[in-house]
Amino acid sequence: MNRFLSMTFRISLGLILAFITLPLLVVLVASVSPTARIVFSPSLWTTKWYGALMSSRWIDPFLLSVELALIVTVLSGLFGLLAAFAVAYEKCPGHAAIMSFLLSPLSVPQIVKGVALVLFLSSTGFYTLLGTPGLIMAHVILTLPFVVRMIAGAMFNVDKRLDLAARVLGANRLQRIRYILLPLIKPGLFSGMTFAFILSFNNIPLSVFLVRPGETTLPITVINHLEYSLDPVLAAVNVASLLFILAAVFLFERIGGFSTQIHGGSK
Repeated sequence: MNRFLSMTFRISLGLILAFITLPLLVVLVASVSPTARIVFSPSLWTTKWYGALMSSRWIDPFLLSVELALIVTVLSGLFGLLAAFAVAYEKCPGHAAIMSFLLSPLSVPQIVKGVALVLFLSSTGFYTLLGTPGLIMAHVILTLPFVVRMIAGAMFNVDKRLDLAARVLGANRLQRIRYILLPLIKPGLFSGMTFAFILSFNNIPLSVFLVRPGETTLPITVINHLEYSLDPVLAAVNVASLLFILAAVFLFERIGGFSTQIHGGSK
């Protein structure tokens, strides 16, 4: 019986991994295909489509997406840290209701949030904020619940006896936060910031309502290109974006060591 369950688990795991990776392999092959039609002949594969990515048509949106993602990551990390500290660590009055409010954007579809932000900016006379300022605002609203939840989860697991011991030894509030709390919650903080970076960089439903000519993010540029042409350049863009995201995740993990929070080990 145990052998049957083990075999079933391995087969299921293999099917799940295949379901996830096979589409990625198709995109990878398409990005080196010599024609718009996918060719599975290594002798004919080419990298010319990656060379096309060096034009300003793709570089400018990529740089804007990176800049936007970095700003959103920092702001979400800062706001999420402050909110989680008040709600999860200090447990301010009404902390349960405040946490529900902070997580409430998760229950609203992104398209609805995008329309609501556009209507809000236009009705209040702040229509000029459409573009990068509006994108930052929208992406922070999108990513903040994830950051707050992950940091709060890390803070719930902090042993407050450590804070009490530091207080007895004469450490002030700032020292206790800097030398005890922040190192303990660093994996949760950086895991939340990593989610914020990925969500902001890849976002379409919110961004499509808030971009303006000359300030278009990479995902929106891909959608616009897809309306008029379906060629391997799009596959090359997706492969390059995937490699960039993987590099960013690796960098965040090296700094924050958030895999220790997932596996329960130590860095």
